[in-house]
Amino acid sequence: MAADMRQVNPAGTRVFMGTLTDGANVHEALMTFAQQHSIQTAAFDLLGGLHEVEFTAYNFVEQRRELPIIFRRALEIVAGHGTISLLDEQPHIHLHLVAAFRDDNAPHGIAVVGGHAARALAFAVEFTLTAYDGAAVRRAADAQTGLLLWDLR
Repeated sequence: MAADMRQVNPAGTRVFMGTLTDGANVHEALMTFAQQHSIQTAAFDLLGGLHEVEFTAYNFVEQRRELPIIFRRALEIVAGHGTISLLDEQPHIHLHLVAAFRDDNAPHGIAVVGGHAARALAFAVEFTLTAYDGAAVRRAADAQTGLLLWDLR
């Protein structure tokens, strides 16, 4: 079992709160926000509603991304969490979501979907973001998994 850990906030933390509306692309908005506020490493939580979400999955056995699944409908975020780190010296947004929607064919009339969100368009999203100032966390290709993971060396 491999483990790689380190403290990343020796200079302190900053906490931000914000909203995204009107079809804003969540990934693009958070990337722009990170650039404007010199954020290189952060964690964020979000909730609210979406117009659309694109989920992708990674096939661990074959080490490849599956085709995306796109939901274009009113979706309520049940849970949303992500991180910001650097990839090629630019902020990289990594977001996982669980979302619910009305579906008369689903048990109790509600369907729940979730996973790695490659794209999400906001109806009304609130977020809290904690920036960890100090040593930047960068992503790099991990030979064992085939993923772009944090390189904490």
